[in-house]
Amino acid sequence: MDLIIKYDPKADILTMKFKEGAIMNEKLLDNDVLLGYDKNNELVTIEVWDVSKHGLLKTLSDLANEKKEVAKAILEKIR
Repeated sequence: MDLIIKYDPKADILTMKFKEGAIMNEKLLDNDVLLGYDKNNELVTIEVWDVSKHGLLKTLSDLANEKKEVAKAILEKIR
């Protein structure tokens, strides 16, 4: 599965989905980042809330342009 990146401007939430699977466990980081894990405790999604308040819209644009390389780097950092 290719990385799926969605941004909801109304809710100001960025969602990155790395793989298929139901979310069985979630971990909240820094009150604005939610990690979703499957039944094997593998990362499925990352949600970032209040994206514009954190100045991440430019980063979101860059991420969309380089999504595969960035996803690989993110996964390597959190494993």
